Amino acid sequence: MKLLFTLLCFTVIFFSCKKKNPVVEEQPIPGKTENLNISYASKSAAQKLDLFLPSTGKSSYPVVVWVHGGGWKEGDKSQFKSTSRYKDLIANDYAVVSVNYRLSGEAKFPAQIQDTKAAIRWIRANAAAYNLNPDKIGIWGSSAGGHLSALAGTSAGELGLEDLSLGNGSFSSKVQAVIDWYGPVDFLKMDSMALANGCAG
Repeated sequence: MKLLFTLLCFTVIFFSCKKKNPVVEEQPIPGKTENLNISYASKSAAQKLDLFLPSTGKSSYPVVVWVHGGGWKEGDKSQFKSTSRYKDLIANDYAVVSVNYRLSGEAKFPAQIQDTKAAIRWIRANAAAYNLNPDKIGIWGSSAGGHLSALAGTSAGELGLEDLSLGNGSFSSKVQAVIDWYGPVDFLKMDSMALANGCAG
Protein backbone atom coordinates (compact mmCIF):
# COMPACT_ATOMS: atom_id res chain seq x y z
CA MET A 1 0.00 0.00 0.00
CA LYS A 2 2.84 2.35 0.90
CA LEU A 3 4.52 1.57 -2.44
CA LEU A 4 1.30 2.27 -4.34
CA PHE A 5 0.89 5.61 -2.56
CA THR A 6 4.51 6.57 -3.40
CA LEU A 7 4.03 5.71 -7.07
CA LEU A 8 0.81 7.69 -7.20
CA CYS A 9 2.48 10.77 -5.67
CA PHE A 10 5.41 10.46 -8.11
CA THR A 11 3.02 10.24 -11.07
CA VAL A 12 1.09 13.35 -10.00
CA ILE A 13 4.28 15.37 -9.44
CA PHE A 14 5.88 14.18 -12.70
CA PHE A 15 2.93 15.05 -14.92
CA SER A 16 2.12 18.34 -13.17
CA CYS A 17 5.73 19.52 -13.63
CA LYS A 18 5.98 18.39 -17.22
CA LYS A 19 6.46 21.31 -19.59
CA LYS A 20 3.62 22.10 -21.95
CA ASN A 21 4.27 21.53 -25.62
CA PRO A 22 5.01 24.78 -27.47
CA VAL A 23 2.36 26.04 -29.87
CA VAL A 24 3.33 25.01 -33.38
CA GLU A 25 2.23 27.28 -36.20
CA GLU A 26 0.44 25.66 -39.09
CA GLN A 27 2.86 24.26 -41.65
CA PRO A 28 2.13 23.71 -45.32
CA ILE A 29 0.84 20.22 -46.03
CA PRO A 30 1.35 18.88 -49.56
CA GLY A 31 -1.99 18.51 -51.30
CA LYS A 32 -3.90 20.48 -48.66
CA THR A 33 -6.17 22.95 -50.42
CA GLU A 34 -7.75 24.66 -47.41
CA ASN A 35 -5.58 26.36 -44.79
CA LEU A 36 -7.64 28.28 -42.22
CA ASN A 37 -6.80 30.88 -39.59
CA ILE A 38 -3.14 31.35 -40.41
CA SER A 39 -1.59 34.21 -38.43
CA TYR A 40 0.13 36.76 -40.66
CA ALA A 41 1.02 38.94 -37.65
CA SER A 42 0.87 38.60 -33.88
CA LYS A 43 -0.31 41.98 -32.62
CA SER A 44 -4.00 41.02 -32.61
CA ALA A 45 -6.16 37.90 -32.78
CA ALA A 46 -7.81 39.50 -35.82
CA GLN A 47 -4.64 39.23 -37.91
CA LYS A 48 -5.45 35.96 -39.59
CA LEU A 49 -6.04 34.78 -43.13
CA ASP A 50 -7.58 31.79 -44.90
CA LEU A 51 -5.64 30.35 -47.84
CA PHE A 52 -7.41 28.28 -50.50
CA LEU A 53 -5.52 26.48 -53.24
CA PRO A 54 -6.75 24.77 -56.40
CA SER A 55 -6.33 21.01 -56.44
CA THR A 56 -4.58 20.90 -59.83
CA GLY A 57 -1.12 20.58 -58.29
CA LYS A 58 0.59 23.32 -60.28
CA SER A 59 3.94 24.61 -59.10
CA SER A 60 2.84 28.25 -58.99
CA TYR A 61 -0.56 29.92 -58.64
CA PRO A 62 -1.44 33.59 -59.15
CA VAL A 63 -3.05 34.98 -56.00
CA VAL A 64 -6.24 36.95 -55.40
CA VAL A 65 -6.46 38.58 -51.97
CA TRP A 66 -10.04 39.12 -50.82
CA VAL A 67 -10.73 41.93 -48.31
CA HIS A 68 -14.20 41.86 -46.71
CA GLY A 69 -16.48 44.83 -46.28
CA GLY A 70 -18.54 45.93 -43.30
CA GLY A 71 -17.87 49.63 -42.81
CA TRP A 72 -14.47 48.86 -41.22
CA LYS A 73 -16.41 47.86 -38.08
CA GLU A 74 -17.71 44.36 -38.86
CA GLY A 75 -17.48 41.47 -41.32
CA ASP A 76 -15.29 38.39 -41.50
CA LYS A 77 -12.98 36.62 -43.94
CA SER A 78 -15.02 33.40 -43.75
CA GLN A 79 -17.90 34.95 -45.71
CA PHE A 80 -16.04 34.78 -49.02
CA LYS A 81 -15.88 30.99 -49.21
CA SER A 82 -19.65 30.70 -49.64
CA THR A 83 -19.72 32.94 -52.73
CA SER A 84 -19.65 32.00 -56.41
CA ARG A 85 -16.67 34.34 -56.82
CA TYR A 86 -14.57 32.05 -54.63
CA LYS A 87 -15.62 28.97 -56.61
CA ASP A 88 -14.90 30.66 -59.95
CA LEU A 89 -11.41 31.75 -58.88
CA ILE A 90 -10.47 28.29 -57.59
CA ALA A 91 -11.89 26.67 -60.73
CA ASN A 92 -9.68 28.92 -62.86
CA ASP A 93 -6.48 28.04 -60.96
CA TYR A 94 -6.19 31.10 -58.75
CA ALA A 95 -5.13 30.80 -55.14
CA VAL A 96 -7.42 32.81 -52.86
CA VAL A 97 -6.35 34.51 -49.65
CA SER A 98 -9.22 35.90 -47.56
CA VAL A 99 -8.00 38.38 -44.96
CA ASN A 100 -9.24 39.59 -41.61
CA TYR A 101 -7.97 42.90 -40.28
CA ARG A 102 -8.37 44.86 -37.05
CA LEU A 103 -11.79 46.48 -37.06
CA SER A 104 -12.42 50.08 -36.03
CA GLY A 105 -13.68 49.07 -32.59
CA GLU A 106 -10.25 47.64 -31.85
CA ALA A 107 -7.87 49.94 -33.69
CA LYS A 108 -8.04 53.28 -35.46
CA PHE A 109 -6.98 53.92 -39.04
CA PRO A 110 -4.43 53.24 -40.53
CA ALA A 111 -4.38 49.87 -38.71
CA GLN A 112 -6.73 48.38 -41.32
CA ILE A 113 -4.50 49.10 -44.31
CA GLN A 114 -1.38 48.23 -42.30
CA ASP A 115 -2.89 44.81 -41.65
CA THR A 116 -3.84 44.36 -45.30
CA LYS A 117 -0.31 45.17 -46.37
CA ALA A 118 1.13 42.85 -43.71
CA ALA A 119 -0.97 40.02 -45.15
CA ILE A 120 0.41 40.71 -48.63
CA ARG A 121 3.96 40.64 -47.28
CA TRP A 122 3.17 37.32 -45.58
CA ILE A 123 2.03 35.90 -48.93
CA ARG A 124 5.33 36.82 -50.56
CA ALA A 125 7.36 35.52 -47.62
CA ASN A 126 5.55 32.16 -47.79
CA ALA A 127 5.05 31.91 -51.54
CA ALA A 128 7.41 28.97 -52.05
CA ALA A 129 5.83 26.93 -49.24
CA TYR A 130 2.34 27.18 -50.73
CA ASN A 131 3.18 27.30 -54.48
CA LEU A 132 2.13 30.94 -54.83
CA ASN A 133 3.43 33.31 -57.49
CA PRO A 134 4.86 36.34 -55.63
CA ASP A 135 4.88 38.38 -58.85
CA LYS A 136 1.16 37.91 -59.56
CA ILE A 137 -0.84 39.17 -56.61
CA GLY A 138 -4.15 40.96 -57.14
CA ILE A 139 -6.43 42.39 -54.47
CA TRP A 140 -10.23 42.55 -54.52
CA GLY A 141 -12.68 43.88 -51.98
CA SER A 142 -16.17 45.28 -51.57
CA SER A 143 -17.28 48.41 -49.74
CA ALA A 144 -14.75 48.99 -46.92
CA GLY A 145 -12.73 46.13 -48.41
CA GLY A 146 -12.86 47.90 -51.77
CA HIS A 147 -11.45 51.02 -50.13
CA LEU A 148 -8.61 49.02 -48.57
CA SER A 149 -7.94 47.28 -51.89
CA ALA A 150 -7.76 50.57 -53.77
CA LEU A 151 -5.53 52.03 -51.08
CA ALA A 152 -3.23 49.02 -51.20
CA GLY A 153 -2.98 49.37 -54.97
CA THR A 154 -2.11 53.06 -54.94
CA SER A 155 0.22 53.31 -51.95
CA ALA A 156 3.16 51.05 -52.73
CA GLY A 157 6.20 52.33 -50.85
CA GLU A 158 4.18 54.72 -48.67
CA LEU A 159 5.78 54.07 -45.30
CA GLY A 160 3.06 55.94 -43.42
CA LEU A 161 0.66 53.14 -44.32
CA GLU A 162 3.06 50.28 -43.57
CA ASP A 163 3.82 48.83 -40.17
CA LEU A 164 6.87 46.69 -40.80
CA SER A 165 6.89 45.59 -37.17
CA LEU A 166 3.94 43.34 -38.06
CA GLY A 167 6.40 41.05 -39.81
CA ASN A 168 8.12 40.15 -43.09
CA GLY A 169 9.41 43.69 -43.42
CA SER A 170 11.92 42.79 -46.12
CA PHE A 171 9.10 41.85 -48.52
CA SER A 172 7.03 44.20 -50.67
CA SER A 173 3.31 44.82 -50.18
CA LYS A 174 2.89 45.92 -53.78
CA VAL A 175 0.06 44.37 -55.79
CA GLN A 176 -0.23 43.96 -59.54
CA ALA A 177 -4.01 44.36 -59.90
CA VAL A 178 -6.94 45.90 -58.01
CA ILE A 179 -10.70 45.36 -58.11
CA ASP A 180 -12.58 47.92 -56.03
CA TRP A 181 -16.26 47.03 -55.65
CA TYR A 182 -18.12 50.18 -54.57
CA GLY A 183 -15.43 51.17 -52.11
CA PRO A 184 -15.52 54.79 -50.88
CA VAL A 185 -12.65 56.84 -52.27
CA ASP A 186 -13.60 60.48 -51.61
CA PHE A 187 -14.83 60.80 -48.04
CA LEU A 188 -15.45 64.55 -48.32
CA LYS A 189 -18.14 63.93 -50.96
CA MET A 190 -19.83 60.88 -49.46
CA ASP A 191 -22.63 62.79 -47.68
CA SER A 192 -23.52 64.99 -50.66
CA MET A 193 -23.47 61.99 -53.03
CA ALA A 194 -25.74 60.04 -50.68
CA LEU A 195 -28.23 62.92 -50.57
CA ALA A 196 -28.13 63.23 -54.36
CA ASN A 197 -29.04 59.56 -54.60
CA GLY A 198 -32.01 59.95 -52.27
CA CYS A 199 -30.37 58.65 -49.11
CA ALA A 200 -31.31 60.74 -46.08
CA GLY A 201 -28.42 61.74 -43.81
